Order: sequence, then structure tokens, then C-alpha cells
Amino acid sequence: MDPRRKENIPGLQRLQGEVDKMFLDLMRGERVPRHGRAAFRPNADVYFDRAANAFIIKLELAGIDPAEISLDLEEHILRISGLRSDERHPEAVYQQMEIAYGRFERLVLLPPEVDTSKATADYTGGFLVIVLPVRERSSSKRIPITVRDEGSETTGDER
Repeated sequence: MDPRRKENIPGLQRLQGEVDKMFLDLMRGERVPRHGRAAFRPNADVYFDRAANAFIIKLELAGIDPAEISLDLEEHILRISGLRSDERHPEAVYQQMEIAYGRFERLVLLPPEVDTSKATADYTGGFLVIVLPVRERSSSKRIPITVRDEGSETTGDER
């Protein structure tokens, strides 16, 4: 067997592919194992915009069909999930493969003052921007104190 011909060694290409994938998985922190397959964590910016008085979540989701994205709210947790389909050409021989495919999910803890009923989401140029306006703070309210004496009852405002 000619040692220069790697394709003659049974399983070497498969093993090389597995080693390359494992190396990429270790180097790229956004990939996490999930149900036996690689999943990915899209990059996200989460911040408060003073001018808009809103909580903003911006995710980098290039190449993902917006119909494959789901936004679910449960109590004060926003779950952003979806799928980036792998449309590799069957005859392609990759020299380098860095784009993550498959299912993804991000959980964002929301502050209690956001008004989820007025939330909006916009997908433009590969970015999903979710805007969650902050509720107007209610004006302060004075709570009267009831003072109980042995024979009568008065409120603190009547003093």
C-alpha cells in the first residue's frame, strides 16, 4: 500500500472528518452538543435603549428563514429558537467549514418592567431585532395608615 494515498486506508477519511469536526467544536464556543447532534448559539446583544425606552434583543441569524424562527414568552423568559437548514452541495469537498447549521435556542431573562404586549420583532439583513418597551412607571400613591385607639378608629390622613 502506497502511504501517500490516504484514500486507500479504510475509514481514514471518516476519522479525519470526525477529528476536524471535534476540533472545530472545541474552538467554537457557540456550538453545544444537543441530542447527539451539534447545535449552535447565535450571537446576541441585549441592552436597554434610553431613547426608545425599550429593552432590545438583537440576534445574528444570517441565512435563516424567518418562518423557521419561534419567539415564545413564559413568565419573564423569552425563548428564541429555530433552525438553520444545511443546504450543502452533495458533491462538495470542503476545505473549511465554519457555518453552524441545525437547531438553535437562546433564552433571555426579561426584567419585570417590560411590556410584552407591545413587543415587536423585525428581521432585516440577517439580524433579528426584538423591541420590548418598558412600562411607564405608575405615579406614587400614598397609602393611609389606620390608627386604632381603644374607642375610635382614624386614618393617618385625618390627623
